Amino acid sequence: MSDITQEVIFKKDSGESLSLSEKFVRLHSRANGVLTVNFRTPEKEMVDLKEFFQLFQNDELLKIDIGGTGDIGCSFKGMSPIMKSNDDAGFTFFSLSITLQDLEKMKAYNEPPECGCG
Repeated sequence: MSDITQEVIFKKDSGESLSLSEKFVRLHSRANGVLTVNFRTPEKEMVDLKEFFQLFQNDELLKIDIGGTGDIGCSFKGMSPIMKSNDDAGFTFFSLSITLQDLEKMKAYNEPPECGCG
């Protein structure tokens, strides 16, 4: 039996946290440790997301725990506008993206190469 859970938890330094089912969250990793987190949720979860993320400042620190695998330290970079849409069955859903930077990957990227050539 696996110990990995079905939730993604976002944690502020203040101790406040937001937990979402992994079915509402998609992570996309890019160069330099940049993470785009895309949310596609019903209205109630989107209200919670907006309340949680709307007051974040650029470079504010937060942690993400994906499936109970441990905290990943990140820096907040920005949030997209919330979009309202309907799927093919007529179900209304809301979409939002946030951009983060993984602090460990950013640190590793900014370190000079071990060959001494950088």
